[in-house]
Amino acid sequence: MVGINVKNFSIAFGDTQILEDISFEVEAGEIVTILGPSGCGKSTILRSIASLQEHYEGEIFLNEQCLVNSAGECNKDIGYIFQDYALFPHLNVKENIEFALYKLNKLERQKRVDKLLKQFDLTEHRHKQIHELSGGQQQRVSIARVLAYEPKVLLLDEPFANLDTLLRNKTKVWLKKIIKDLGLSAILVTHDQKEALSMSDKIAIINNKKIEQFGTAKELFDTPKSLYVANFLNRINHLPKKLLEDLDIKVEEKYVGIISIDKIKVCDDKEKIKATILDISFCGDYYELQVSLDDYENKELLVKTSCLDCLEDETSCYLDMDKNNIKIVKEFI
Repeated sequence: MVGINVKNFSIAFGDTQILEDISFEVEAGEIVTILGPSGCGKSTILRSIASLQEHYEGEIFLNEQCLVNSAGECNKDIGYIFQDYALFPHLNVKENIEFALYKLNKLERQKRVDKLLKQFDLTEHRHKQIHELSGGQQQRVSIARVLAYEPKVLLLDEPFANLDTLLRNKTKVWLKKIIKDLGLSAILVTHDQKEALSMSDKIAIINNKKIEQFGTAKELFDTPKSLYVANFLNRINHLPKKLLEDLDIKVEEKYVGIISIDKIKVCDDKEKIKATILDISFCGDYYELQVSLDDYENKELLVKTSCLDCLEDETSCYLDMDKNNIKIVKEFI
């Protein structure tokens, strides 16, 4: 069942067109991520779905019912989680969560809040003020408050931005499970590629006011339609056409060859591609080499390697590229 259906959505602020002809669907229990650079209009889509933004073109359907194109009373079936959590500092944890439940009687309200406190591991913090909580705890309170009124759709606007790496990873797994268990239709807005790949059932990548590609995370990662999509989801190298010709790879006009930085092997075979090492960065369990290809107009590439044993010194190396790891994509769509 489709929870949210966005059809031909367009919006402009004054004379500035922000988005054009955006269309996608989110089914129940599905997480769709809108991915794109800062300022591309990702949050504007969420605000429009939540009835916080007006005067757009196109239609937005919630469970097959068209939402009114105006900023008005928020639909109780839609929950919105903000980047800064938007908690009430003068209320404690329990009071923040029950704020949205004023229409319930006291007994029902208490049962709902107690259930959420237990589910979100906040029972022992129920009487604490917001400033007494860690960032992760504040985020759990924010999510619990939204889920208190049992929405069908969950909108997440950069929800992990204020968390450190370890807490961010734990929270992603936890939130993903909640969305699946409750069968919510969730839309995540982020500019973080790894976050999008790990959280999403499907991804919409926005470029130049439109969706450049929409599909599963694996589809977009394995078969990007354009250089922009490939660059946004993976760390890739754009290969010179002369190198592709030497590898007997034919490339039509308006197409380019790319390869992931971890698909280039550093070797000691002098028959392979010679490169000058510009920089070596130690990254824990691997190294990153910034190199310049000697025979291809000093084209610079980034190479990921697990060891440096094959290097005679730190000034030059040889690179091996398997043709099967080179993808041909459109330079522009």
